[in-house]
Amino acid sequence: MKLSALLLIPLLASCGTLVNGSSQDIQFSSNVPGVEIYINGMKACTTPCIFPVDRNSATVVINAKKRGYADQNTMLRSQLSGAAVLNLTFWPSWLTDVASGGMWQYNRNGVYIEMEGAAPNLTPSYGYYGRYSRLQDAQTRRFCLFNFQALKNEASIGKEGEYIKALVSLSKKDEKSLISIINKANSEVGLAHAVTGIK
Repeated sequence: MKLSALLLIPLLASCGTLVNGSSQDIQFSSNVPGVEIYINGMKACTTPCIFPVDRNSATVVINAKKRGYADQNTMLRSQLSGAAVLNLTFWPSWLTDVASGGMWQYNRNGVYIEMEGAAPNLTPSYGYYGRYSRLQDAQTRRFCLFNFQALKNEASIGKEGEYIKALVSLSKKDEKSLISIINKANSEVGLAHAVTGIK
């Protein structure tokens, strides 16, 4: 019995690491392809791409660059993972997680970059009509990205709630179509693209 308990300690001591791993895969996408993504000053990948970002307690600074477009900046904020919270009552369980970063998770799995200031010959051609339309689509995508889980929760019961109602207003799509799109979406970026017609 004592031996079994001792064997369990390493597992408990790295619960967050076992569940989360020491990195978190973040999907990067943009309104135009080929945007270079820099994480804390180091080049990571070129959109569309998925990159494993090391977990830690610090906020991650993301810079997006492409010739002919203005640089864009955003951040990934870190927070305690659910697995780490479960281990609060067993302080040795934090040791491995602290060392590996497994106790932390970033606030989103997808980052959508809206590049602006393109030269006329670089303007994307997937249905934008003027600056107002571009801004409206950008606001719609941001809403999808930051409210993904709330939208999924409302769509799962097939009934319009406050989040779907707001998305109806932003996207100008009908409630039934949006619920179908939301239920089919597998990620924040996928939903943002589907709602605004990006293939």
